[in-house]
Amino acid sequence: MKNAGIDIGSTTIKCVLLDENGEIIYKRYERHEARQGEKLLKFLKDIESIASKDFNLFMTGSGATSFSRVLGVQFIQEVNAITRAVERLMPETRSVVELGGQDAKMIFWFDVNGRKRKLTTMNDKCAGGTGATIDRILSKLKISPEVAISVSYDHSKVYPVAAKCGVFAETDITGLQKSGVPAEELLISLFDAIVLQNLSVLTRGYTLYPKVLLLGGPHTFFPALCQAWKFHLERIWEEKGISFSEDSIVVPEDAQFFASIGAALSGEREESPYRGSEKLEEFLRVGIDGLKKEMGIPGLVKDDEELEQFLKKYGNLFAPVRELEERERISCYIGIDGGSTSTKIVVIDDEKRVVDKAYTLSCGNPLEDVKKLLMQIHQSAESKGILLDVKGVGVTGYAKDMIKEFIGADVAVVETVAHTISALSFFDKIDVIVDVGGQDIKVMFMSNNQVKDFKLNTQCSAGNGYFLQTTAEKFGYKVEEYADVAFKARYAPEFNFGCAVFLEQDIVDFQRLGWEPHEIMAGLAKVLPKNIWLYVVKEPNLKKFGKRFLLQGGTQRNLAAVKAQYDFIKEKVPDAEIFVHPITGEAGAFGAAVEAMKTEKTVFPGFELIKGMKFEIINDETTRCNFCSNRCLRTFIKSEDRDKLYIIAPCEKGMVVDKDSLKEHIGALKSIKNRFPDMTEISAKTVFGSFEVDEVTDKLKGIVVGIPKVLNFYSLAPFFFGYFKSLGANVIYSPFTSETMVKRDMIGGAIDPCFPSKVALAHVVNLLREKPDLIFFPKILTLMRFLKDSEDSKACPTVSGTPMVVKAVLTKEDDIFKQKGVKFISPILHFHDRDFLEFELLDTFGKLFDISRKENREAINVGFEVYHRYLSRLRGYGRQILEQAEESGSVVVLALGRPYHNDPGINHGITTEIQKKGYPILTIDSLPVDEDILNRVFKGRDPFTISDVYKKSYSENTNRKIWGALYAAGHPNIAVLDFSSFRCGPDAPTYRVIEEIMESSGTPYFTFHEIDENRPSGAIKIRVETIDYFLKEYKRKVL
Repeated sequence: MKNAGIDIGSTTIKCVLLDENGEIIYKRYERHEARQGEKLLKFLKDIESIASKDFNLFMTGSGATSFSRVLGVQFIQEVNAITRAVERLMPETRSVVELGGQDAKMIFWFDVNGRKRKLTTMNDKCAGGTGATIDRILSKLKISPEVAISVSYDHSKVYPVAAKCGVFAETDITGLQKSGVPAEELLISLFDAIVLQNLSVLTRGYTLYPKVLLLGGPHTFFPALCQAWKFHLERIWEEKGISFSEDSIVVPEDAQFFASIGAALSGEREESPYRGSEKLEEFLRVGIDGLKKEMGIPGLVKDDEELEQFLKKYGNLFAPVRELEERERISCYIGIDGGSTSTKIVVIDDEKRVVDKAYTLSCGNPLEDVKKLLMQIHQSAESKGILLDVKGVGVTGYAKDMIKEFIGADVAVVETVAHTISALSFFDKIDVIVDVGGQDIKVMFMSNNQVKDFKLNTQCSAGNGYFLQTTAEKFGYKVEEYADVAFKARYAPEFNFGCAVFLEQDIVDFQRLGWEPHEIMAGLAKVLPKNIWLYVVKEPNLKKFGKRFLLQGGTQRNLAAVKAQYDFIKEKVPDAEIFVHPITGEAGAFGAAVEAMKTEKTVFPGFELIKGMKFEIINDETTRCNFCSNRCLRTFIKSEDRDKLYIIAPCEKGMVVDKDSLKEHIGALKSIKNRFPDMTEISAKTVFGSFEVDEVTDKLKGIVVGIPKVLNFYSLAPFFFGYFKSLGANVIYSPFTSETMVKRDMIGGAIDPCFPSKVALAHVVNLLREKPDLIFFPKILTLMRFLKDSEDSKACPTVSGTPMVVKAVLTKEDDIFKQKGVKFISPILHFHDRDFLEFELLDTFGKLFDISRKENREAINVGFEVYHRYLSRLRGYGRQILEQAEESGSVVVLALGRPYHNDPGINHGITTEIQKKGYPILTIDSLPVDEDILNRVFKGRDPFTISDVYKKSYSENTNRKIWGALYAAGHPNIAVLDFSSFRCGPDAPTYRVIEEIMESSGTPYFTFHEIDENRPSGAIKIRVETIDYFLKEYKRKVL
């Protein structure tokens, strides 16, 4: 009997029909375009035309479970299906990497006592590093499949892109694209990031040994992705001494069909007779209606009457463009918004009336986009004999700095500020401004027409307008048609709020259950306000913010999005007044134009000069940076007619052309660092510095102890330095975390915890290259107690367990420590109890090096003396900074983080960017605790207690964050920047506590709560510039 296998994935359906000898006699691969059932029926009819109904049918894939039940055939788990196909067709295979639309799998085969053993790893709910990410970026970059297939991988043209999440990747790509990086190089960078992401997360400490099969659609259709795997796998194999050849990495014929082939091969050992398609046809016709009513939620409108009432109120609110008379001369101001997905221009007159406006979706080069729109506006005016006398030009958005440089704008204003100016130009006494753009969500909270606080999505684009747009396009609709389509739904599926890539998985699930595109689009619109308020703002109680809400940003053009937000806000605040900005899509550009009205004399060169402008983008070996060993690729954008140059580079060193300019730049930076000290940088350097130490014994003379610069060593390294040095040992450290280290050495992680924990593997691998005698990485369970009444002083359990994870990875297949001749010492240590700590260290080093009880105790005393000496030094610096701020009436920023957020590779240089704006940076450890200062700050309150604001004080680093917040609340010159890593469990309960402390004291408070290996440079820049604006306002009004 013939055997058929059908694989229904998140984006495609694959089908094969095998004859009695197991040979393929029919195969088909198609995108199902959200209509899985209909496409499945079509495939079944094709198979029936070849084999009638006399065949076995087996189904596999993420979308096949429901349909297999409807058809009454067997479902085969996807990994089992792939394994069966590989073992039959290519039995010499040792490793498989299979990428699908939204899942990623690795399969490893091991020889255990002469028998093959298989191990499988898969991605979790996140679809980062899969085909869905590639699809999103191809759509974003407007790269045709033909071009994508022809791209070749070149590692020298790779830019930093995060593939951990598809939306993170999109955010990085957007920033690079708006800066002029060629689309092909962005695609190469994405492929490189996808490979590194999967090597980091999916290998779980195992090695992909050759022969490696690359399976799935992305590997079948994108040669550059396979070339990226080849580059990185061969690099790993060389480092590990694993032999390989040219055919060690293979994309086999029919690579996209292996799951369906494996499913079909199940017919060799069991039966699953096909019984016809009638039940499927019935299910598609009537079976899903009951499910919708049972599982769904009401649509955006219950009937036509509700829709009519809504459209009467919000359907025609958009401001008309002022009609100009022919041959009129008008003084005007131009606002330009180079946004994440589009470019907008608004022209206003002296009375802030809109004279003209223009809009275009981004074409990849923001300068060409702006030139095109300016010419459009000029030609429109010229055709009527109207003369636009431009008095000022303002620019905002991702690409504002480049546009200002080349076009000749007078002012560049950060988006959050531009949108605030725009809102207040039309409405008075607004309480909340909700701006939803292509990838940004900005929520600004107002008081007396001034911004008192704001929320901005820095790491994630959940709830953004671009996702609604791409979903509509996937269903075959233009974004302008979204509302009309979504309003037709009377029921909608209920989406879980959160990441856009998670929503993608929900869409697949709902499609499988038979939900129609218009119903899914209605459901996505309804989840938008949840993403805004529950995911970004993280506050369900909207009443606390007031009752006058203004909706603006390009997404508010979509009336389905407006209706969803209207209903959500009204449910939370029944007496709310909800307004929509009259030029919602161009609100940022309008704000920039209003800001330009402050210009006394414009530098705008005129439309004729703009018309003649030509921009040359150079991105080759001639632009490669030679100012450090990384030799990064840079992009030069030249204006041929105005002799201007704009450089896009991964770091500031690359932003200059020659050594003289570099020296000048370095000198300016040194001056800033001297005037505005950054204690995160000073602490990081000092904590791993060298200290004068009294010798206790020389029993460890000649012994080199390697310590990784990670986790709680950022506070305890001086103790261990003193301890080991007093025993005669030399201490060396790994480097600070860097992008190079992460890419090269953070591969093979066994789990996927927070970034500070995950990067520890890279630090230990780095130390192994130095071949110390031992690597010391203890499991620290408790820390020194700083406060009087805290419940405990526990360390984070993830942090405590990190040494075990690192050891597991490096001893899983081969004992790397043994190979390198390095001991890995990882005792359990408790710092809350000095006697217990003494016992634990003696138990470890007494046995290893014959250290006596007395020597151990004396070495511990030295360690604590060095630690307290280090702490006193930091607090001395801190006192100087605070006193200077008090004298000058300036603002100091407190970095409220865990000790390891001082690592520049962990905090992504955010504190450095704040420092460059003219603000000194304090850390919790550098806050002075002299009695006179504590009396002023805490005003008679016990300075070493937090029990009145935080009862669950078990985690020591968390307790110190709460204490730091209370300290800042009592000092008018301190603003707070709250750092927290993605997936930080101990910090999560403190967010609201710290925010309430800040609100009650009126302390400026800003957050970076989801710091990960991804560095969203564009979002960081927006946030830093916004923080700078608000701190200047605070200083002007309060200090």
